[in-house]
Amino acid sequence: MPALIILSITSLICFLMATMPAFTFLFAIFWGSVLIAAALFLKPWQIIMVFLINTGLLYGISGNATLFFYLTFFGLAAFIMALMLNAQHGYYEIQKWGVITAVLGVSLFMGILYLETGQFGIEEMEKQLDSYLQESLNAYEDSGLKAVYEEQGMSKADVEKIFTSMAGIIARHLPAIYYLQAIVVIILMLGGASLLSRKFKHERLKKRPYSQEIMPWQFVWITIAGLSLWLWGREQVEPIYYIGSNILVVMMPISIYFGIAALAFKIKQQSTSKKKWISAALIVLSVVFPLSAVIFFGLIGLFDALLDFRKLGLE
Repeated sequence: MPALIILSITSLICFLMATMPAFTFLFAIFWGSVLIAAALFLKPWQIIMVFLINTGLLYGISGNATLFFYLTFFGLAAFIMALMLNAQHGYYEIQKWGVITAVLGVSLFMGILYLETGQFGIEEMEKQLDSYLQESLNAYEDSGLKAVYEEQGMSKADVEKIFTSMAGIIARHLPAIYYLQAIVVIILMLGGASLLSRKFKHERLKKRPYSQEIMPWQFVWITIAGLSLWLWGREQVEPIYYIGSNILVVMMPISIYFGIAALAFKIKQQSTSKKKWISAALIVLSVVFPLSAVIFFGLIGLFDALLDFRKLGLE
């Protein structure tokens, strides 16, 4: 694939990303997928030139601050993954360093933000959520929900208190939201690049079947550290408490993802009739008891990282 075609496609995506900020992360996935897949056809210096021209375009349209956000959240990670693919690295090695780069980038973003403003944007998010709260309460007044809640013994003040508490909790987990956004974008970028590479008959970005995926054991210790800080901080040490809870919020969907993968492997080992019943039972239980399902899948993912249920099953 000629470098000019790749440059044209990535530049168009960057233009759309800069001019339609509401869809930034969606366009970022498309851009990263094309840039990474292009590494199968380009030389290292061509990858660097495409990346520099793309970032120059983003800078020209969006400015310095927005470009810094793009680079730290996903731009540098996509660039690193493209160079690693060009250097013949495998899917999971590329994914690992892409996620590490994104985590370091988001940490840098929050560090600079804190140095310049003295906070991470939590106060601004709380204000936005409060404005949404007022709109919701007005809608609540106009709808018939007010009568329903009053029948249950809840006044408008009680509902407002619950909403305000929820807004505060969400705002204080803004760092976790940042990290999850970046990690999801990086994983989807590489997944998109894998799909594109297969269309061009390249197998270098071939990934394992979902049921064969297992969480890196290091993530278990990150989860344990987060849980320890969360428990320690419950004794009125608010910053430590929220550091721990933010770590747990990041690790929860990751452990659930791998927990479901471990269960999928076990289900595949069953007979056809059992597969249907087990799958249906898990779906029903997840709908009826969602919190229990979240804990169950998460614990399966954590224990699987330490024990590897697939090896245990085979042996």
